[in-house]
Amino acid sequence: MLELLSPEPSPCQQPAASLSAFPSVSAPLGYEEFFREYLERNVPCVLSEGFTSGWRARRAWVTKAGAPDVDHLLHHFGEAKVPVADCDQKHYDSQEKKTSTLQEYIHYWNGLRKSSEGKQLCLYLKDWHFVQAYPEYDAYTTLQFFASDWLNEFWGVREDIQDDYQFVYIGPKGSWTPFHADVFRSYSWSTNICGRKRWVFYPPGEEQNLRDIYGTPVYDIDSPELRDSSQFPKAASASGRLEVIQEQGQTIFVPSGWYHQVWNLEDTISINHNWLNGTNIHIAWDFLVESVNQVENAIRDCSSMDEWPEQCQLLLKATHGMDYQEFYMLLCTIAHRRINMLQKNEEVISFGHWHLGRNHATYDLKRIQWCLEKLLDDPRLEELQVFTKMEEPPSQLLQEIVQTLS
Repeated sequence: MLELLSPEPSPCQQPAASLSAFPSVSAPLGYEEFFREYLERNVPCVLSEGFTSGWRARRAWVTKAGAPDVDHLLHHFGEAKVPVADCDQKHYDSQEKKTSTLQEYIHYWNGLRKSSEGKQLCLYLKDWHFVQAYPEYDAYTTLQFFASDWLNEFWGVREDIQDDYQFVYIGPKGSWTPFHADVFRSYSWSTNICGRKRWVFYPPGEEQNLRDIYGTPVYDIDSPELRDSSQFPKAASASGRLEVIQEQGQTIFVPSGWYHQVWNLEDTISINHNWLNGTNIHIAWDFLVESVNQVENAIRDCSSMDEWPEQCQLLLKATHGMDYQEFYMLLCTIAHRRINMLQKNEEVISFGHWHLGRNHATYDLKRIQWCLEKLLDDPRLEELQVFTKMEEPPSQLLQEIVQTLS
């Protein structure tokens, strides 16, 4: 059962001490210890392969030689629609993506990985919503350390939109993901079903030294252009770089706001989740405010237009992935499930079998209370008509949380 021994949350995460080596975690490890040492401190780590040894995917998706069993995947999931990135085609700060079937991707995989013109291709299947497409397959079991997952809990109970942040990646040797921080400044975890990866990390704030003169983060952290001080004047000041090689079966925990880049050293299959919870929701809120400030500054010359606040929120949703309304809906959904648990003894179960403890529910409500107070202090709230028309506005939810906690 998910349970915190103490319901008292820290007022905010403390910056992690500088790390001289990448932390490694082996079993046995309790949830309380992981919560305090890694989630609250926002410190990365690699978990040993023993934590995932019982997963179905580690048996069924891997050949006896330890390579991706693409024939098995083709037989079971060949008709699935999958997003595929071209690692040689830059698209803004990411890679150009197209949708294909898994069958088409495996045809590329088996065809010496060349185009019809004979050109060598490096295509990376990324962000495949596998659980959404095959909910009964049970390829893996989310580890207890990552089970307090507000983001996927929120999408799991929504009826209007089907979405999640649970992905499968399949990539050949040499495929890679550019330098980035994760969506919403969420946590992420990534388990290698087979293959090996190289990761490079920089702690929060250091990415400011790795931006060019226009403010854009470097696309490839190993690029020689970083040595050009006329383009990257602060690159030499960047510190705190960490590197780790992730082996088969191991799991990388990526904390909030840590920029990172990843290379597949072998043909690799991995399973990845993004998630938010009480320990990093304040980082997600700060990033949301930072993002809307950037939107408002970019279109400041249009501030006299009708419904300018709403237009800013539309652009925020398009660029950031979430606006103020959806952020509040996330808080509202999680809060009501915790309130019902504490007041009506209704269970909160994550990923099918992790039961939330009462202390954890109390912790979550205190973190939501903090966020609601910040939201209510934001002057934009009074300008947004959607909040004035809500059946349960933020002030009412805050009052209900305070009453529950008291």
